[in-house]
Amino acid sequence: MKVPIDEDLVPLITRLWQLGICTRSSCQDYGAMLASSPPGLAAGDRRWIDFCTDRVWLELEAEDAEHLVGLLSRDPELRLALSQWGLTDSWWCVRPLLPELIGGRGRTAPSAHLLFPREHLERVVNVLRETE
Repeated sequence: MKVPIDEDLVPLITRLWQLGICTRSSCQDYGAMLASSPPGLAAGDRRWIDFCTDRVWLELEAEDAEHLVGLLSRDPELRLALSQWGLTDSWWCVRPLLPELIGGRGRTAPSAHLLFPREHLERVVNVLRETE
């Protein structure tokens, strides 16, 4: 089965799969993808597009996202980027809370979203290559 993967992400996605980490979705420049959204949708908001430009986006099952963050935390530079929000080179790791359609208690989404600066991509792949 063939799966479309952005060219720059092939080494990362391949290594994730080798490590048993399944991806649900990905994009090598999430801001560019959002910029192509129709006007009026939240994804088309210029502030969100600017924030996500030149950021890699991965959607993973929550357990796989936690495993990946643990593996990458072994690298001091990536650990800092993962733990400090709001800086230019910070990672953004989110697991949404979803409302029930008919009201009632919300639930945590089964997947997590990781956004990180594209300039970290090579370092991420290298750290994962050192992981067995």
